[in-house]
Amino acid sequence: MSPSRERSERPGAAGSPQEAAALMNAMRPGGFGGMRGRGAPVVKPADFAGTVLRLWRYLGKERRLLSIIFILILLDAGITLAGPYLIGVAVDAMSGAGGSVDWQALRLSVIALLAAYVSDGFLTFLQAWLMAGVAQRVVLVLRRALFAKLQKLPVAFFDTRRHGEIMSRLSNDIDNVSTTISQSTTQLMSGFVAIAGSLVMMIVLSPLLTLASLITVPLVYGLARTITRKTSVLFKNQQAQLGKLNGHIEETISGIEIVKAFNHEDKATSEFEEANEQLYEVGVKAQIWSGFMMPLLAVINNVGFAAVAIVGGVLAVKGTITVGVIASFLSYSRQFVRPLNELANIFNIFQSGVAGAERVFEVLDEAEEPADPPQAVPLREPRGRVVFENVSFGYRPDVPIVKGSASPPNRAAARLSSARPERARQRS
Repeated sequence: MSPSRERSERPGAAGSPQEAAALMNAMRPGGFGGMRGRGAPVVKPADFAGTVLRLWRYLGKERRLLSIIFILILLDAGITLAGPYLIGVAVDAMSGAGGSVDWQALRLSVIALLAAYVSDGFLTFLQAWLMAGVAQRVVLVLRRALFAKLQKLPVAFFDTRRHGEIMSRLSNDIDNVSTTISQSTTQLMSGFVAIAGSLVMMIVLSPLLTLASLITVPLVYGLARTITRKTSVLFKNQQAQLGKLNGHIEETISGIEIVKAFNHEDKATSEFEEANEQLYEVGVKAQIWSGFMMPLLAVINNVGFAAVAIVGGVLAVKGTITVGVIASFLSYSRQFVRPLNELANIFNIFQSGVAGAERVFEVLDEAEEPADPPQAVPLREPRGRVVFENVSFGYRPDVPIVKGSASPPNRAAARLSSARPERARQRS
């Protein structure tokens, strides 16, 4: 006799086909641990600004520390902006009249550059260290709020979602929020400051070169807008598919006895393959679209560099500007364009973090289990014997859990009734 037939004929292992269907329904979406439906459409965050503002409220007492971090970013930006100017001074010191070198100016500029780079490294480390603490404390509060909320939700909430999908919100989605806060926040603030400061210095050095370098800005903006619009949908879909796959794995492993008892291995494997394939497809699309960003930005940057080099060369030949000014301007133009590139890339990461935060807030907004009404009758001295008589029940109309059971209860209800008394007595 094959193992599969032996399992199906084992006494008490599998009852009627209706019992098998009822128990196996718990393994499917919409059963005891399912989601609302396989293949449900996923859209980008419905309220992007609202989600960001709500996440901002969780900063709470950390806002004062954020102000300190912003001051450090301003100091760091000032030091960084001094670097290209000192480079220009050093270049002009080495290209004096008749090939002479101003050693005093060169020595001072090199020492100042060394001090600026060391200070920049220290301030960058300090910003990252402080921001990491802020992110972890915010995530600590958010994770506590989510876990406390789960204790207050009705059984219907857990019946309509896979357990692994809920766990994914506690782990993957909150990790995305942590990454967004710890990395993206400081980069966004420093990026905006660097763009503004570099633009001011470029205008001071040469308005004509500034106009030449700004031709790339509309191109960068259009590229970032196009790609982020696409990736916002894909990253949200990727998180949802990851939660679906985690849910299926968690429930299959935890319910492996039921899977084997009803020869459900092939079905569980096919469902895993389907969920895994869906995650693969949306993951590939998300990575491809986000991967378009940097190569295309590199092409745009090269176009801007060529424009600055051509216009700068013409102005230098005419004697309008010096070689040192061109060297400083090229450094400032890189400092101006690099944050634009980073902001476009950071916004991709930000989209993923906001998608994770939105999924967490969806749980926090769920209706809680209502309290017992004042006229509720307290249960005294429970015996733990459960009998179903003419009961039909289900959290969803299309997925009945108990359907018209009568006294004496069917085999599944009898097993439930006989399995619970000892536990009930222990709890009471």
